[in-house]
Amino acid sequence: MNKILVWDIPARLFHWAFAGSLTAAIAIGFLVDDDAPLFQLHMIFGIVALFLLAVRIVMGIVGSRYSRFTSFPVHPREVIGYMVSAAVSKTKLYAGNNPGSAVAAVLMFLLVPALFISGIGYGGEAIKELHEAFAWALLVVIVMHLAGLAWHTIRHRENISLAMVTGKKSGKEEDAISSSHAVWGVIIAIVAGVWIAALFAGHNASTATVKLPGLGVTLQLGENEGGKGKQGRERDDD
Repeated sequence: MNKILVWDIPARLFHWAFAGSLTAAIAIGFLVDDDAPLFQLHMIFGIVALFLLAVRIVMGIVGSRYSRFTSFPVHPREVIGYMVSAAVSKTKLYAGNNPGSAVAAVLMFLLVPALFISGIGYGGEAIKELHEAFAWALLVVIVMHLAGLAWHTIRHRENISLAMVTGKKSGKEEDAISSSHAVWGVIIAIVAGVWIAALFAGHNASTATVKLPGLGVTLQLGENEGGKGKQGRERDDD
């Protein structure tokens, strides 16, 4: 089969930005003590991931063919059939997401807001433990997703991960999307870049706070220098 375009530039930009923010948040969360100043970046990268997810939800509604949620093959029967065939033989090839990657994406999209809500500091020790459970669940989903990519690469002799770089996969011409939507990619990159830059600019390490651009909300990222701070949020009056 020929190589066809299935992932446009907005989809590829989101994929790598989302993966990068999650990697940073998870690495800092697991490797840095939560009392260390660097731990504040764990929360900031989590906010970045949540913002990118909001962008992805819009793309899932009005984006290109395989970015839309309606293209996700997540019917239980199809998912089970795919998993069974993956274990015993070569699986059916999908132009966009296969059932395994679609389920992984849905789980990540659910876990990120759950992590944010449980991580902003309300509810005490029980919520903290729930946050850690969500973090481990996300890590398991990511590892299984990567294992699935490796399995697909071995079974089908196609480096499927490369599709998120080139946008192309093996497939039929009629399954290709018509455009890489480069202009939209530039627009989304600029808007997201400005918002994320403003988020980092609004971070005050000494008070352990960050302002959410455009929302008029300041989040407490941890204890301040006086040791009396608490994770949470407050609305700015200005």
